[in-house]
Amino acid sequence: MGEPEPEGSVETDQTETPSPVMTEEAPEGASSEPPIEAGEREAEQAVLEPPVSVAPEPPPEERATQGVEQGPEPATTESTSPTELEELVSEPEEEPATEPVVAATEEATLAAEAASSPAAAREITLEQCSNDLLKFVRFSDFLPCDYNADDIIDILALNSRVSTGYGYRGIGNGMFTEGPSFDLPFRPAAAVHLGPSCGSPNGLLLVSTEGTVSIFYPVIDEDPSMLTKTSPLFVFRVDTAEGPLYLVYGEDEGVAHVYGLQNGGLADKGVIPVSRTSSNIDWYNEITSWELSEQRIPFPLPPEGMEKITRIGDLNVDAIPDLITYASGNLSLLLSHDGEALAKKQTVPCHTKPTAIRLADVDGNGFADVLALLPSGVLEVYLTVPQ
Repeated sequence: MGEPEPEGSVETDQTETPSPVMTEEAPEGASSEPPIEAGEREAEQAVLEPPVSVAPEPPPEERATQGVEQGPEPATTESTSPTELEELVSEPEEEPATEPVVAATEEATLAAEAASSPAAAREITLEQCSNDLLKFVRFSDFLPCDYNADDIIDILALNSRVSTGYGYRGIGNGMFTEGPSFDLPFRPAAAVHLGPSCGSPNGLLLVSTEGTVSIFYPVIDEDPSMLTKTSPLFVFRVDTAEGPLYLVYGEDEGVAHVYGLQNGGLADKGVIPVSRTSSNIDWYNEITSWELSEQRIPFPLPPEGMEKITRIGDLNVDAIPDLITYASGNLSLLLSHDGEALAKKQTVPCHTKPTAIRLADVDGNGFADVLALLPSGVLEVYLTVPQ
C-alpha cells in the first residue's frame, strides 16, 4: 500500500470546466441578439453611412478666374435649423458681371444700324420775305457769303459793268441791311461760292467777261490770285468724291475749263467737252452722277437760259439732292421723299423771273433757304421751315 498523497495536490485527468456566465433574461419582445458595445456601434455606423466630404473652398482670386459663381456655403456636419435652410435657399445667386458688355454690344449694333439707314426726309414749307437791294444799279448776280465772319449769311451783289461788290449784312431772320462795298479785281460776269471744303466760309470764285478767273475773299484783304482763261460766261461747282470741282463754260466754246482747290489756290485740271441737256430733270440726273475721269465724260449743262435760275441742293436734310428752279411765275421744288429723289413737288409764287437763284441757310435753323434776286434789285427770300 502506498503512502497517502497530501491534500490539495490531487491530480485528475479531467479538464477544468469554465464557470458559467450569468446573463439576465431579456424581457418579452426584445431582440435576442447579444448587446453591442459603444465602440462597435460607432464602427458599424461608419461602414453603413459614408462620411460627408467637404471640398475646400478655392481662394477668391482662383474663383474669379474660373468664373465659378459664389453660392451659399457648402453643407457641413453641423446641424442647420429649418429656418436657416430657408434663408440659404431664398438667397439669390450673384449673376456674372456681363451686363455692361451686353449693353455696349447692343449700343454698337444700334449705332451700326442707324449709320446704315438712310436719313428720313423732313416735311418743309417756304415762307417768303422781300429785301430791296436797289442801289441805283442793276445787279447781274449775287452770292451768299459771311463777309463779316459773324456766322450769319450776308449777300454780295454783283454788276457785270462795275468792278464793285455790294454787301448786304444779314441779321439772322432772312432780312438784310445795307453793308460795305468791296473792290473786285475786275467786272464779274459770273461767280460761285467755293464751298465749305475751301477752309473759308466766304471764299468766292469770280469770272470776268475778259476771260479772267480769280479767287476772292471779302474778309481777307489780300490780292487775289489770278489765272487767265478764255471767254467764260458761266461757272458751276460740283461736289465729287475727291472734293469740289469748278467748271467755267464759255458761251462760244464747246468745252469747259476744270479747276480744283490746291493749297488755297486754283489748280488747272484741263478742259472737258460739254453737252446740253433738254430738261431740268435730265440735267439733275446727269449732274448728280457725273465724275471727272480719265475718259473725260462730257459735263452736262442745264437747258439754255436756266444756268442761273436752276439749283441743286438738299432742302429737307435727308442727304438726297433736291431740284429748285423757276417756271411760269413760280419757284418749283422737286423734293426727295421716302428715299426716292424728285418724288414730291411744291410750288411757291414768284411773279417775276429772277436774275439768279441761290441756296443758303440765312436764318441758321440748319435748313437751306431759297434766295431769288429780281431784276429790280429786290431780293426775295424763301425761308425753309421744317414741319
